[in-house]
Amino acid sequence: MPSTPDASYADPRFLRIDVDASEGLVSMGTRLLHTLPSFHGSIYLRPAGSLAGFALSFPLPLPYREEPPELVWEAVELPASRLPQEVSGQSSLRLGRRRAFARVSALCAEVPGGRSGRPYLKIVLEARLPSLALRWPSATWHRLRPARLRLFTEIRPEPTGTSLA
Repeated sequence: MPSTPDASYADPRFLRIDVDASEGLVSMGTRLLHTLPSFHGSIYLRPAGSLAGFALSFPLPLPYREEPPELVWEAVELPASRLPQEVSGQSSLRLGRRRAFARVSALCAEVPGGRSGRPYLKIVLEARLPSLALRWPSATWHRLRPARLRLFTEIRPEPTGTSLA
C-alpha cells in the first residue's frame, strides 16, 4: 500500500463519501455502547489525498433528549504525523450547548483498487470521548469510565462523467 496517495484529490466534485461503507461506534473498553449508523458533513483532503480535517454530525440514538439530538465532531488543519497516512491533532465535540475538546488520531490510506478498479481512500478517525463534559453516553459518565468514538469510512471517486457539482 503506498504511503502517500498517488491520485489527485484536489477536485472534490469528483469524490463522494461511501455511506454504505461507513460506520460510527461509541465503545467503553471492549463493550459497544452505541452504533451511529449515519452522519452528514464534510471530510477535507489535501490535494495529495492526506486528511486535513473534518466537520461531521451524528444523529444520536433514542431516547437522547437534547436539542439538537446530534453530536458534532470537528477538526481543522490536522498536522501530519511521522507517517504520511497518519494525522493527529485537536478536535472539538459539541452536544447541544455542551462543548469539549479531545485529541483525535486518524489513518487515511489509499487502497489501490476496488470494485471499479480505481483507487479510493479508507479513513479511520478515533478520539477519546469526553463523556463527563458532554454528559453522554450515560453508561460512561456515571462510572467515570472513558469512552471511544470511532468512524470508519471511505472516499471514492465518482463514476466517470458525473460530479457532485
